[in-house]
Amino acid sequence: MTDSSTGWQNWSGSQRHAATVRYPRSVDDVQTLVTRAVAAGRQVRAVGTGHSFVPFWTDDAIVSLDHFAGVHAVDLSRAEATIGAGTKLHDLGPLLWAQGLSLPQQGDIDRQSIAGAIGTGTHGTGKSLQSLSNLVRSMRLVTADGRLRELHHERDADLLAAACVAQGTCGIMLDVTLALAPAFNLHERTWACGYDECAERWVELVNTNRHFEFFWTPATDRCDMKVLNRTDAGPARLSESEYIAPAWEAFPSDRDIRFNEMEYSVPYADGWACFVALRERFLKDFPRLPWPIEFRTLAADDLPLSTAQGRDTITLSVHQGAERDWRPVFEAAEAIFRTFDGRPHWGKLHSLRAADVAALYPRFDDFRSARTTLDPSGVFLNDYLRRLLVG
Repeated sequence: MTDSSTGWQNWSGSQRHAATVRYPRSVDDVQTLVTRAVAAGRQVRAVGTGHSFVPFWTDDAIVSLDHFAGVHAVDLSRAEATIGAGTKLHDLGPLLWAQGLSLPQQGDIDRQSIAGAIGTGTHGTGKSLQSLSNLVRSMRLVTADGRLRELHHERDADLLAAACVAQGTCGIMLDVTLALAPAFNLHERTWACGYDECAERWVELVNTNRHFEFFWTPATDRCDMKVLNRTDAGPARLSESEYIAPAWEAFPSDRDIRFNEMEYSVPYADGWACFVALRERFLKDFPRLPWPIEFRTLAADDLPLSTAQGRDTITLSVHQGAERDWRPVFEAAEAIFRTFDGRPHWGKLHSLRAADVAALYPRFDDFRSARTTLDPSGVFLNDYLRRLLVG
């Protein structure tokens, strides 16, 4: 095991911690870290790339999973693969492609680790597609008693469902087995249009494309539209705004400028009304904002802390440059999200507390029961997570 004493910060620079970062190389290393932390009454939090914006981390013990990376096993007959928890999404795509496999869907950022993406319910867009967390068939993790446990979807359905979107509070994830798809190409097409055209066409575009999203920018009052569809055609550059590429290349977008982000999920039936309310508020109060609102769709699932639990969903993301104060924009947006029964993306900024979560998530007690089973002493919690998940 190696250590770094230089401290740690997240991707946007909004979270900074003085803790020594530990880099375990084996299961034994992770078990030793956890058992020592429990004995000392200290917290343990795992990190991937730190692409979340909320205070998930701690000044006690930060554990990097960088040495738990790679594709460990592949079952082509089931289209499944076992993947190290610290594997970065931008590395995972080519590794799976070499085995003839692809993630069925993916978000438009590929910097996260697979454990971080699963633990926060990260998703792409598509009316029939669920989050990455729903791909998990089994998971190995070190729990608060120092045990290595494997949770399987057939044997441990309730515990696994809770651990999938747990923000790292059920244990230190070591690897996951995911249900995948045979490798496929995507045909991407992008264009810009005015607000009125987007308002007229968005339902049609959602229903006739595997993936549809748009980005509306207050400073221009215009929408950048994007559709992706599976194709048997080979990779090709068709024009400046249209190309075909392997799925792992087509899903992500370039995100070179650092920002902070808030995202809420609202019921599908209310999604456009929520967006309209955001647009009206932003044109009034933030008319020069150059950062967009992102509009995506997500299919319902039944994971206790999934933002799509029990309901088809539209997700709306707001952004602010990392060098600027995000509070005015995000507080205005959150007030609107809350009026539409919005649920926050767990890796992005919000102000909810446990009472709010209990009101929004019908299976919140199921999650708390499972989490307590796996971590009765709260070693994987910090003050922020206690306020959010315990109360």
